[in-house]
Amino acid sequence: MRFLLLFFLLFAQPLFAAPKVVASIPPLAGIVAKLMQGVGTPVTLLPANAPPHGFALRPSQLAALNEADIVFAIGLDMEPWLARVADGPVPIWLGETLSEPLPARNFDLSARTASDPHLWLDPGETIAWVLEITQALIRLDRGNMATYRSNELALLREIVIAKERLQEIGARLAQDDIRLVAAHDAYQYLEQRLGVPISGMLNDIGGIKAGARSLARLSRLEGEICLIIDPNEPTPAGILPGATRIEIDPIGAALGEGVDFTRRFYGGIITALETCLTQP
Repeated sequence: MRFLLLFFLLFAQPLFAAPKVVASIPPLAGIVAKLMQGVGTPVTLLPANAPPHGFALRPSQLAALNEADIVFAIGLDMEPWLARVADGPVPIWLGETLSEPLPARNFDLSARTASDPHLWLDPGETIAWVLEITQALIRLDRGNMATYRSNELALLREIVIAKERLQEIGARLAQDDIRLVAAHDAYQYLEQRLGVPISGMLNDIGGIKAGARSLARLSRLEGEICLIIDPNEPTPAGILPGATRIEIDPIGAALGEGVDFTRRFYGGIITALETCLTQP
């Protein structure tokens, strides 16, 4: 009887304890969650619909950071609130160490000194992140290496499929001479993957709205226009009334959490952009 009890206690628990992992924002947490599938679940710091740049950490989130074995984040341009955290491990800044950020832009699309931190909107940028996160998890938790490697391959397949699909859509947008206008300057990496630059935007990266001159220039655009709206920021219906409107949430706030976040995130972007191609 004692032997059976000991057997149950040993094998009712995971063979290797899951590391305590924290990810800053939902798109990054989705990548980590997929890589940790079957091992554990990361803590996501930024709640759904919270402003990512002006967010303030709650005591429970500070505690999670203090107790974490490893923290993944994009960079201080995206998560300036992490600079105020004194305790816990130093974050692995994926956007700063593995990518070359593009500059944010003015309304005339000229470069600013600040960087655009929305790198994950190009699935090609996240491939290096997947490789680095997997290596970091294995260094921390070698006992679950086989699981991390299996999840890595599955996630890379999903990301490559999304990358190739966006390139195909971009080629069709260019062929049909469909112009893109963005609600604000958060979609530059998506443009990079599509190979189709935007023709203008309604708000800059600091939230300043386009003035009369910029709006007048946009109203004179010829041809089919596809207006990319961020569902977290209302856009007046009277702006570019003849444009096809699609919603692309850069954060994926409505998707919740889970191991299939990345697939659903890129799938939603692909479906939205396909709407631009199907309008008469």
